Amino acid sequence: NAADSPEALAAIPVLTLDDLDKQNKLIPIERSKSSGCDVLYHDLFTNGIVYLDLGFNLKALPQHLLPYAGIFGTVLLEMGTEKEDFVKLSQRIGAKTGGISTTDFTSVRPNRDDDCAYMFLRGKATVPQAEDLLSILSDVLLSVKLDDPERLRQMVLETKASREAGLIPGGHGVVNTRLKAHFNEAGWVAEQISGLDQLFFLRKLAARIDNDWPAVLADLQAVRENLVNRSGMICNVTLDNANWKAFRPLLDTFLENLPAAPYKATQWAPTLGSEHEGLTIPVKVNYVAKGSNLYQLGYQLHGSIAVITNLVRATWLWEKVRVQGGAYGGFIVFDKHSGVLSFISYRDPNLTATLDNYDGTADFLRELALSSQELAKNIIGSIGTIDGYQLPDAKGYTSMLRHLIGESDQERQLYREQVLATSIDDFRALADALSLLNRQGLVAVLGSPEAIAKANESNGSWLKVTKVM
Repeated sequence: NAADSPEALAAIPVLTLDDLDKQNKLIPIERSKSSGCDVLYHDLFTNGIVYLDLGFNLKALPQHLLPYAGIFGTVLLEMGTEKEDFVKLSQRIGAKTGGISTTDFTSVRPNRDDDCAYMFLRGKATVPQAEDLLSILSDVLLSVKLDDPERLRQMVLETKASREAGLIPGGHGVVNTRLKAHFNEAGWVAEQISGLDQLFFLRKLAARIDNDWPAVLADLQAVRENLVNRSGMICNVTLDNANWKAFRPLLDTFLENLPAAPYKATQWAPTLGSEHEGLTIPVKVNYVAKGSNLYQLGYQLHGSIAVITNLVRATWLWEKVRVQGGAYGGFIVFDKHSGVLSFISYRDPNLTATLDNYDGTADFLRELALSSQELAKNIIGSIGTIDGYQLPDAKGYTSMLRHLIGESDQERQLYREQVLATSIDDFRALADALSLLNRQGLVAVLGSPEAIAKANESNGSWLKVTKVM
């Protein structure tokens, strides 16, 4: 509890607000179409490397097929094709490209009725081998060998085992994904394709491969038919202008050869639960999350929230949850697009005591006596996060995500200016919203069966218990 002396603090070199750029750094972007497919291009120096992202709109999938999106990217890259088995395909990818990976992205689109949900294939190659990269992508998209139950079973079991092994080292991410699934469709989709619901789906899928392979194969074929449609895709390229002129005709030919059909977004009916959850795994520690949608509680977005959460994480949560509570970490995470704010702990020996500390955050902010130097330090830290260093491929990918969400450069600049102008009054405003979160927020706990049972005994079975492992 002892504070650092002024002499010790004065010995640390610091930046000042005057050292910060007042303007955001912009990423160049050009928008066009090719054979009905949206194409984004970023003119950046890449040292002769083509960075290509192919995005497949998950809104094209019927709801019952959505969970397949969690593994379908891996299926495309690791099942093999009609011309090559998966070993030869893997060797070809390694020899001709810098790698092809798969990832997914889901987000609320502010001020819009629809959300954003995509599966991406992300590839890179030197310019002389760009045609090889496109040839490989064409093969996996058009001629992937889906009718191989033994290979799919192996992939499903490996993915299931990997997700189970990741529950403990990545439990804070797992519980946050689960919590956010209660608040909006984008969060629900993320849980379906990358959260605990995806793990439960993989367990059932492993059994279905053995017991009902024709139905599984039909599902996989339907997923491919719905996703591989250039009318619903987005193509993102990061490359310097001189090489782009040579690569663009190759890309146009590649896209022209993909299937095309009228694109229509599916209307899903997500189940957004309103229950507190206790998710049990055989460990002695817990991952405790509590959160709510601040916008629904009346909070209006202001860039100061980046400064405030930065301070709360480094002071209040560090001291109460980690130092005094014994957890390995404590976090506060805010999604400015959805408005969901989450408190999360990592490898936490406590449960209810940690929730009490979360609830104490509002009073901490109201009573906070913050010097101008401390405020400036947290503003600088927040700007450091906004201006985090990115390589060219990351810049191009980030710009594409902003495009998909609908976030403009003007909105980002306003947010930056609000961060720089943060005052102590902004801390009080957020404290009012957190007071409402204390009463209305939802709780999700991944952890010890004993701790969850004890919490239910003392608070009237308020946690809905689900056995994860």
